[in-house]
Amino acid sequence: MTFTGRLIAAAVAAAAVPSFAMAQSAGFYVGAGAGANWTADSDISGSGINTSADFDTGWVGALTAGYAYGNNIRTELELGYRSNGIDSVGGANGTGDVKSWSFLSNVLYDVKNSTPFTPYIGLGLGAAIIDVNGASPVSSSRVDDSDAQFAYQGIAGVTYDMSEAVHLFADYRYMRTLDPGLTTDSQRGVDAEYANHTVLLGLRYAFGAPKPAPKAEPVVAPAAMAAPAAPPPPTARNYIVFFDFDKSHLTPEADAILATAASNLPKVGVVRLDVTGHADRSGSDKHNMALSLRRANVVKQDLIRRGVPQGDILISAKGEADPLVPTADGVREPQNRRVEIVVK
Repeated sequence: MTFTGRLIAAAVAAAAVPSFAMAQSAGFYVGAGAGANWTADSDISGSGINTSADFDTGWVGALTAGYAYGNNIRTELELGYRSNGIDSVGGANGTGDVKSWSFLSNVLYDVKNSTPFTPYIGLGLGAAIIDVNGASPVSSSRVDDSDAQFAYQGIAGVTYDMSEAVHLFADYRYMRTLDPGLTTDSQRGVDAEYANHTVLLGLRYAFGAPKPAPKAEPVVAPAAMAAPAAPPPPTARNYIVFFDFDKSHLTPEADAILATAASNLPKVGVVRLDVTGHADRSGSDKHNMALSLRRANVVKQDLIRRGVPQGDILISAKGEADPLVPTADGVREPQNRRVEIVVK
């Protein structure tokens, strides 16, 4: 197969991965990263040639465009560039360099938790163009040639949420291709190997990120609305704390509300605290039920830390079933990402 034919076939394979998922609805993002890469030693063989090359540490750059589905899964298209100088060939000092352009389609799984850090793993398929420039000595000649081959990679990393739209990421990627076929300057055909370890640091930007959660305020019962000349209103018995999108860690505003609630409890003769978690409708029913339960448990643990007896707290979760603001399915509504506390 010709160079162009191999490139087209590999590009078709790359495009096949996201095609099944793009029918779902969610949010787009773009990303950019840079870092270091280490190309593994490569055996070079064929036409009576049997040698190997090793490489210097090089650099890498990558651009991505992807789609997040709200169910922990993302798909993305990645354009990558790697460059490494040749350190030696066959044990002798070498010259030249190896560059690669990669076109990969990745599927990633985010491991959601209650912190701003989100680990993720992923797999990628696609194509890579391996470009060898002036590699020598290869027998009594050198290699100035390029080839496109099927490529695949594994990914493991972590994201840090700087905001709901901006995310810092760091990851490790192992990319490998099928053996590129190359021709020496003396017209002898050889096969080589290409495998690469990459450490990448970068930023992702999510389009249409939800607006920040509203600042929580204690909910005061109507009976507390007294005329100016009346005695001070009674201590609030209902509280609401809000959460960031798809998160269960407390915001500074939520922490302040829980501090107020805990300090007020001795004043109201507590028998029981009903703590109920809720979620908006941007994910699946199962995901939102688990998320709302995590939020309720986070509030419970914070109240226990502030001295509220564990036996006085009863938690429950309603997922997306009882919205504060009714919305259509898939809508990210900040006021529905909440935990309600009722003092009885």
